[in-house]
Amino acid sequence: MEMSTNKQKKRTQIFKSLMFWVFILIVLFLFKSFILHIIGITLIAAFICLGFYYLGYLLFGIISLIIVVGSVICAICVLGYFL
Repeated sequence: MEMSTNKQKKRTQIFKSLMFWVFILIVLFLFKSFILHIIGITLIAAFICLGFYYLGYLLFGIISLIIVVGSVICAICVLGYFL
């Protein structure tokens, strides 16, 4: 009778220990998922900011190119008019 009680106590102790480790693993998995989501959102935001930064440079370059080409065309037209 005493042997079965010891076995039962040992089984419940193993079960409690197993449940503890399962709980720890679940918490670690959720923590890992949370951290990876934060890193992913940060990377997406960084690449969006970088894209807008280079888009601004591209638009600045296009506007500058339009101004230069317009100035050259205007200069050619003025020279053609006066010559």
